[in-house]
This record gives sequence, C-alpha cells and structure tokens, in this order.
Amino acid sequence: MILAPKAPRPSLWYRIVRACAIAFGLCALAALAGEATMLWMLESDRIEVPRVIGLDSVAATTLLQEVGLQPKVVAEEFSEKIPKGSVTAERPPHGSRVTLGSEVRLFVSRGTDLLAVPKLAGSTVAQATRALAEAGLDLGPVTFIHSDLHPKDIIMAQDPPQGATAARGTAVRVLQSLGPWDDQVAMPDLRGREALVAVNLLKELQVEARISFQPSPAKDRVIAQDPAPGAPVKPGVPVELVVGE
Repeated sequence: MILAPKAPRPSLWYRIVRACAIAFGLCALAALAGEATMLWMLESDRIEVPRVIGLDSVAATTLLQEVGLQPKVVAEEFSEKIPKGSVTAERPPHGSRVTLGSEVRLFVSRGTDLLAVPKLAGSTVAQATRALAEAGLDLGPVTFIHSDLHPKDIIMAQDPPQGATAARGTAVRVLQSLGPWDDQVAMPDLRGREALVAVNLLKELQVEARISFQPSPAKDRVIAQDPAPGAPVKPGVPVELVVGE
C-alpha cells in the first residue's frame, strides 16, 4: 500500500505574516466598532430642528421648547405671504441636526409692505404731505397746470390713484392747479405718465392731444412730447405725444 505524501507544513515566515494579517484585521474591526459607537453616542445627543415657518411666533416658540431647543426672535421683516406675527425664517433651517439646548433664531413677519394710497385730490400740497407721511408714503414730483375748474394751489389728480396699493416709501406724484388759465398755459411734463392720464390732463388745459406710437418698454406711457415741459401753449392748439407700444 502506497501512502500519499504529507503536505508540507507552512513555513515559519508564512505563519508570522498570517498572524499579523489577522491581528491587523481585528484591530481595524475594533476601530470601526469604536468609531460607530462614538458616532452613535454623539447622535444620541442631537435632535432634528422642526419646521416652524408659517406658525404663529408663540406656537413656534412652544414647539421648539418642547423638543429641547431654545427659540429666540432676532428680527422682524416684511412679508407678502406670511401673516403678521408668524415665522418667516428659522436658523438653523428645519431638518438640521443640532445638540439639545441649541439656540434656534426666528424671523417674524411684520405683515405686508403694501399700503393703500390715500385721497389727495382737493387738498393742498402741505395737507397731502401729512396724509402721505401718516400712510407710510412720500410726496413725489408736483406738476403745475392752469385750470378753470380747480382753485389755485389745490391738488387735481394723483398717481398712483386713491385706493391703489403701493410699497412703503413709494413717491406719489400730484397735479396742482395754478388757477384759471390765461391766453397761454405752461405745458406739463407728461413723460412717464399713462397715455389716458396725459390726455385727460391736456383736456383740463383745453389742449388737444395728437398721439403717435413707437416701440418702447414703457408700454402705454408717454415717452416724448412736443412742446417740451414748461413751454407756453395756447388753448386749442394741438400738442404731440409719443406713446410706447
């Protein structure tokens, strides 16, 4: 009977290398396990910031406190979408993971920045200035024209008109009467005004408007006029207006 030869025993060097590889693998595994444990311990002390945008500031504060965070209102800002008194933004943003007790800064809405334009027709410039200031608006350029229908120094028209909405600080332009017209009137500055408004102003002066159109970003607004602003014009004499289209 022939016996199979015995397999040669691994060399000493091979056994040493193999033992080192096993030891290295065990060390690496232990390190990964330690890192995972550390991350778990760190995450266990963290919490996700809830969404409080759109909530009333009192409700938002209560919610953040209930989950272990410290809310702090840091500023107010105008918002067209968020009602007054509600949260418009939060820092850190919702979804962030922070440690328990972290501060969450809240920004609260002051409401819309759009205001109603008050009635100015029939008042003086001084009265209009006060009314606009009380409404959060400013007095813009004042245009003077003669009128048989309106006493001197009385505002005849305004832009934007009464009841329109305008952003806080908007300048409202007004048309002020110089009283009855003489043989000649001063040509008002109609540039930038809507064509219909410009035509009506000229009617007040008993001046006829001839309108032509020209391509322009200022659609339906006067982009040029002849005579120039301030030039004397006789009632009944047509003037030229160029309107954007």
